[in-house]
Amino acid sequence: MRIAHYLHVDKRLKSFRMGADMSQKEMAAKLELSVPTYSNYENGYSEPPMEVIQKFCSIIGIKEELFFGYTIKPNEELSINTYSDILKVIMELIRAGIPVECSTSVNTATRRLVASINIESPQIASLVSRWNELNKELESEKIDSDEYNIWIDSLMNSFNIPVENY
Repeated sequence: MRIAHYLHVDKRLKSFRMGADMSQKEMAAKLELSVPTYSNYENGYSEPPMEVIQKFCSIIGIKEELFFGYTIKPNEELSINTYSDILKVIMELIRAGIPVECSTSVNTATRRLVASINIESPQIASLVSRWNELNKELESEKIDSDEYNIWIDSLMNSFNIPVENY
């Protein structure tokens, strides 16, 4: 089943459209869609792209959060600009209950101080393992950068589960 089925997108489209006292024909015209295409969205035969839902919300004058019935968090970009930002990430892992062990040593070949971070978590180990595989595939040109980005997005989404749920 498609995600739109679980979110009741078809029912929400119809309900908000009727609440705005618009016909399917009027809404289709405002969305620059054919009436059958819009009707298929409203009847659950096909799933509208997010761009259509965003335009629909704009036409009706509502926020997407209201349309879906929950708050949509914007993509949060992790920003590490300083070395202390790295420490903050490690501290957040520890606060989340993920055992982290940090140590330092000297690389005798380069005579440089090296920091090692061990994170005891099967979920993180699995995530990092797949990430390493993808990096090797990219490096050996088994996949191109577009494929790599698609796989990385998929990998990130598959692990987008709150830590406390593990």
